[in-house]
Amino acid sequence: MATDGAADLQRWREAPVYRLLSTGLPLEGNHLNKVWRGMCQKPGSTEPGIPMVVKWLSKPEALATELACTLAARALKLQVPAGALVLAERGQLPRLPQRVRGADTDLVMCFGSELQWPDDTTARPKQADAAEEWVWNKLCATAQGPAGGAWDELLANTDRHCENVVFDGNRWWLIDHEAALSSVARVMKQFAQTAARQSVIDQHSKQNKLASEVLRRRPSDHKMDTLPAAWSGLRTRLRWLIEQAQRWDGSTQMLPVDNVLFMTSIYLSGIDLRLPALHWHLNQRMQIPAADSLWNSSSNSASAKGPARRSTSRRPRA
Repeated sequence: MATDGAADLQRWREAPVYRLLSTGLPLEGNHLNKVWRGMCQKPGSTEPGIPMVVKWLSKPEALATELACTLAARALKLQVPAGALVLAERGQLPRLPQRVRGADTDLVMCFGSELQWPDDTTARPKQADAAEEWVWNKLCATAQGPAGGAWDELLANTDRHCENVVFDGNRWWLIDHEAALSSVARVMKQFAQTAARQSVIDQHSKQNKLASEVLRRRPSDHKMDTLPAAWSGLRTRLRWLIEQAQRWDGSTQMLPVDNVLFMTSIYLSGIDLRLPALHWHLNQRMQIPAADSLWNSSSNSASAKGPARRSTSRRPRA
């Protein structure tokens, strides 16, 4: 498959599997999972280590989801840090849950994303509500706000909040996608069946926090509706990554790692399958604001009072 202009994707010809080089530094914060910062390197590489945020996830499906999302984002040229599977020894991960420390294996598989240093020079409100409002105002005012809203719609991602975005002083980065692609996870084993493929296409999340914030703050100039066509023009890049991911299966000769790599290729295929339906999902999100399945707060629903408009776009079929 042609990869003209895709030099930035060549690093994924090989499976993105790294090793943690030293003891990870635990990161404090309101994290659902244990998170560390550390230097990581591909086994056998002579290149310098890469600083990464390393996150332990208990389910291999969540690891595959995170990896598939970061790959798809790179194909669509979105601001999501590059990701990888990171193998670490248990002793390198302080505060690792006891059930993992007592496991039979010495290696722990985590998800790593290249560290994007947050900007600490900008004054932000300290109160939680004011800080959240500050983040949404700043993010939604940039091109990355609408792009992030459309991205979460593509992934049926319900878990975008003000703490899983990072501002580096210039750009906003979207992080944490383990709650995305739930429909893909449910039908993974039956993916080849038409009914299962259709359920992947039809999955519509009950909330899209970032999209709703963009629509509330920029009702007339968000241009989210232009993104599906633009991203469809990048579909060759996404499909090239799918081809590479399909070749990763069995490449590490470590069964748990290879299983996650296999699932990653399936999840990437699910994102590709949903891409032609993105315009339909966004149309539903924007044209029926009063529907219970579209908005995530009573305040947003209240601001959109009035007769709901019925969507005229036809649902895409598998």
